[in-house]
Amino acid sequence: MTAPLTMPLFERALRRHLAVLPGLKGVQAFLGEAGDWTEAARLGDLPMQVHRRVLAGFDPDAGGSVEAMGEGQDGWLATYMVGGPGLDLVLILRLAGISPGDLQTTLNAIEARTGWLLVAALKDREEAGESRALGGAVGAQVLIEAARARNRRLLADQWIARLEGSFQPALTGVCWLRADTPTLAAISGGGGIERPSDARQAMEGLAALALRHRTPMLTAPAETLAPEGLTEDPGREDPLTARLLDEAQVLVERLGGARGLILPVWQGDKAGAVVILIFAEGEGQGLRAEGAETLSGLLGEALTIQARAHPAPLRRLGNFITGLVVGLFGKTAWKLKLALLLLAAAATAAAFIPTEVAPSFTARVEARERQVVSAPFDGFLARAPYQLGDRVEPGALLVSMEDADLRLRLNQIRARLAEIDSEAATARAQRDTAQVRLLEAQRQQSEVDLGLTERQLELASFTAPSEAVVVGGDAWRRVGDRVRLGEPLMELATSGAFRVLAFVDEDWISDLPVGTPGTMLLTAYPDQPLEVTLAAMGGRPEMREGVNSFPVWLDFTEATPDANLLDGMRGVARLELGETSALKAWTRGAARWFRRTLWRWS
Repeated sequence: MTAPLTMPLFERALRRHLAVLPGLKGVQAFLGEAGDWTEAARLGDLPMQVHRRVLAGFDPDAGGSVEAMGEGQDGWLATYMVGGPGLDLVLILRLAGISPGDLQTTLNAIEARTGWLLVAALKDREEAGESRALGGAVGAQVLIEAARARNRRLLADQWIARLEGSFQPALTGVCWLRADTPTLAAISGGGGIERPSDARQAMEGLAALALRHRTPMLTAPAETLAPEGLTEDPGREDPLTARLLDEAQVLVERLGGARGLILPVWQGDKAGAVVILIFAEGEGQGLRAEGAETLSGLLGEALTIQARAHPAPLRRLGNFITGLVVGLFGKTAWKLKLALLLLAAAATAAAFIPTEVAPSFTARVEARERQVVSAPFDGFLARAPYQLGDRVEPGALLVSMEDADLRLRLNQIRARLAEIDSEAATARAQRDTAQVRLLEAQRQQSEVDLGLTERQLELASFTAPSEAVVVGGDAWRRVGDRVRLGEPLMELATSGAFRVLAFVDEDWISDLPVGTPGTMLLTAYPDQPLEVTLAAMGGRPEMREGVNSFPVWLDFTEATPDANLLDGMRGVARLELGETSALKAWTRGAARWFRRTLWRWS
């Protein structure tokens, strides 16, 4: 099979160290990085879908495990898991035809050789990174030079020179696409592209295969496995991909090469070119599939840069526009005159047709009053029954802190006060003035502690002072967690008191005095427009969709709209500026731009 291996060093190590073990009927290897698993190799025969269960239970410290095969199947299913430096390895193996004693010997051999597999996988990853860096470096040079190519033929020569200097291929060719058909445009050494030849047919055939493959193709001679080795699972690879790679390798060998790299170059979804590199035996090992993908993408960018830097000649464009005008209006331009007359008549009519000017802007509903509920002291959150969007009634419990320690402390203080009173009575009976004064000081301190503890108990629970809606905070998620004094737990918006925040383009600010009436249409109520009035303008503009916009606040004309409003509802606000002519309304933006431009250059 000539398909390139995604983990070539790892698969070679797998064949060398495990595939020849006695009793091994199948092996499947997975490599994982940050929980993302990739099948690196599959040899021999294995039960389907076993890997899902094994990967779901991955534990790098679990080591190996063995279990008997299912009903109707003989042998054992063994797994081995190991965690490496940034790379995890899972092996799934089917063993059969050996005694229990030989089974243990084989399992020990597998465990002893797993380290070599992990080393090969890390080396594969290192080479893949180097390949991407190589492809990016070569592609960057191609991008820098692209703008200097006056035409695509010079661009092809640039590509060939850069690729030959970087990879030293035996043969390099560039094919352009004409009507989705590849045509050889340049070849290393020059010549041979104008007349049909065996080499040209092979090059164009490779380009056609690459377009069907759609991704870079790396071809190499088929590997010959030892007779005792396991063969690759034929179901692992797409038959069409394998056939395309086999056909490409045949054409590469017709061109006298041993390995081939064919890069389809795409401009978006459209193919623009195909680059072909043919390598002799032992050459072209530095660029792998990862680097080829990077290089192919940068070649597509270079093709776009060249096309933008050197467009079609201006004279050709002028002739095209001239021919278009003559074909549309005729040689005597009577159609143009008629079109201008109709346009003038339409403008005159529009100047006398009245229309309403009502610009629209994005807007959202906001609560007038907001209240933040914070933690009254350090402790644990005991209850928070309401979540975002919930409506709460006056007096409803919003949050409460764990108060068992406070109640215990309160009882202890009260007991201490009773004890102090008893001791003070005894001291007075014995006329011990000093002890009485000491106990009175202790009583004052205990009364202060009692007052503080009672105050903390009062603050431990917070109830809604009025009807409100929960619009912020995550207290309901943090029940049982420790919170700090002053830490925000919940944000409330007073229910029923709302206003509208709209963002007005700077171009309309001078036409919108305070008191301008309008309507708002909410996304939640598309059939129920609400009357609003412009109340105030903000002074902190912001860029919205590339336009400098000022915040303005609108009040609802009705004290309590019929719609069930919620904080954060979005919609469109339309402000009514009165009546004007249709011509003035349609040309307002252009007229203002013209006046600004005229003043700037006057």
